[in-house]
Amino acid sequence: MTSQIEESVRIRPGVAGGVAPDKSYYLLSWPYSTGLGRLSTEQQALLHRLSQASVPVKELAELDFEAHLSLLRVGGWLHVTVTCDGRDLYTVEPEGPEDSRVGETPADLALSRFAIARRDGTGVVLESPRSWCRVRLHDSRALAWLGPSRLADDDVPALRRLRRDLWACGLAVLQADDEDDRLSTSQWQPHELWFHHRSRTHLPEVPHGKSAWAAGRFAAPAAHREPFDGEVVDLARPDLSRLRAGDPSLTAALEQRRSIRRHDDANPLTAAELGEFLYRCARNRDVYRSNGVDHVSRPYPAGGAMHELEIYPVIWKVSGLEQGLYHYDPQHHRLERICGATLEVRRLLRAAAASAAADQEPQVLLVIAARFGRVMWSYQSMAYSLIMKHVGVLFQTMYLVATAMGLAPCALGGGDAAAFAAATRLDAMEEGTVGEFALGSVVRGAGR
Repeated sequence: MTSQIEESVRIRPGVAGGVAPDKSYYLLSWPYSTGLGRLSTEQQALLHRLSQASVPVKELAELDFEAHLSLLRVGGWLHVTVTCDGRDLYTVEPEGPEDSRVGETPADLALSRFAIARRDGTGVVLESPRSWCRVRLHDSRALAWLGPSRLADDDVPALRRLRRDLWACGLAVLQADDEDDRLSTSQWQPHELWFHHRSRTHLPEVPHGKSAWAAGRFAAPAAHREPFDGEVVDLARPDLSRLRAGDPSLTAALEQRRSIRRHDDANPLTAAELGEFLYRCARNRDVYRSNGVDHVSRPYPAGGAMHELEIYPVIWKVSGLEQGLYHYDPQHHRLERICGATLEVRRLLRAAAASAAADQEPQVLLVIAARFGRVMWSYQSMAYSLIMKHVGVLFQTMYLVATAMGLAPCALGGGDAAAFAAATRLDAMEEGTVGEFALGSVVRGAGR
């Protein structure tokens, strides 16, 4: 007996409806809207019913609603659930207006390399940053059919319908598709495109931006992290009035800025120079509390004045300081010693040298960590993107200050996150590395 494939629809959550002054009915969900024209009382009641529960499409066909149903589909206002013999298989959940591929479904299909299946509540959701919708899987058969060999199988009616929908949604591609043959798609790693998509796109059903979502559930993380137990080293504080008078101009610092990878180990950086550098780049100028949340002012900007970044200097060759890993306390302008030149600390330095393609380890490696909760307590979807922007403005601040001081700065492309976690014993989900910056003394007369 042939399987019976049917579908039911409902208006997706978060959609508002109303009658305009011209008596036309509109559906609204920022940033989209669709006008349905003048609706009868019965048709408005049907829309209300569709906002509350799924209605079989065959039932709607009997209610003179076909033209409106087509507008709702194209506008991306409907969740469409496909059933097989009375069992829900999957639901297509638009994130915006429909952008379906047209034409016959190709025979040779595979999942897009950008598609992921993840748990969402008690179900599994299949989605991609290249798709205009998600597909929520309700039946284990649908999940089992996602393998490449099964997508090529046309023997099962429900699978044929799933293949058609995955193709229309942009979640399936031709086996010989140009995802791997064009630069525009090959240049993206899946996680990078996902990060770009989710942090830049405001989707109607995905919270985005500053929301203080955790208020009432979790206490806001304090501005000042708990101190480490090791020895405390007070740092020199520079005379800012003298620096204002004697520093090179902003234009001069910008034009002279270079990444310098070689350091003069015969005349290394001094503790006083490191103190001045950290004071000028990253000290707390002010801490204030508003609506139960700590806010901070530092020399570089930060979204929401959260200032989640922490600096961990790895000291290798600094006159006046012992080797080892330290934490910079921006409130009291001092260093807290965490450990000496352990195996993990040496790993951090070796990783820095490799990242800089340098033949020597830096005199100072500034490991930049983020206390993620400081930003993620308030922001959603784009929180990590915001942290990366903060790393960028801190790096530029460090470059300009180092240039003004005549030091050798170099931002690095990577580091050893596992070594940092092992050395500090910090939970990487709460505070982990997000950047590395090498600093040292300049080899006078040497090339850069």
